[in-house]
Amino acid sequence: MNRTTICAAALLALMACSPQTPAPAADAPTDAAITAAKVVLSDGFTRETPQGAPVAGGFITIRNDAATADRLIAAASPRAGRIELHDMTMENGVMQMRPVEGIPVGPGATVTLAPGGLHMMLLDLPTGFAAGETIPVTLTFERAGVIETALTVRPLNPTAETAPAGEAHDHAGHQH
Repeated sequence: MNRTTICAAALLALMACSPQTPAPAADAPTDAAITAAKVVLSDGFTRETPQGAPVAGGFITIRNDAATADRLIAAASPRAGRIELHDMTMENGVMQMRPVEGIPVGPGATVTLAPGGLHMMLLDLPTGFAAGETIPVTLTFERAGVIETALTVRPLNPTAETAPAGEAHDHAGHQH
């Protein structure tokens, strides 16, 4: 598979994730929040992958309760050949995705890795992701060190019954 095909598949995988996914309140981590060395991880998710898709986007909220800045510098998972940290921006009306060396998280700050912005790209997937699975992920921070977490696999096309608040869109009244 050539680089253009992989990049196109990556963009399609990310575009399938709604950019309107609400970020949790900074002071209210979910029940599944993981806290280590004053870094709190919550709401980690990815999407189920279409058959044969070699990539998926990974999203999570990172809160730094420390008095000093930290930086996410790497991610890994046994379910991906590799994970890159990426940013998506609009340039001249074209969405651009590029790898970044790290993701800074200031003291007392919250950074949300979300569709359409900062995110993880899970690459070289040996098998697809199915809705309801959990994908183990290891995040490495400059100061907090290594933190084990997981991404919940959400449906590719969420419905009102399966999507978090504000994520599903009802298109029943639209003409096709």
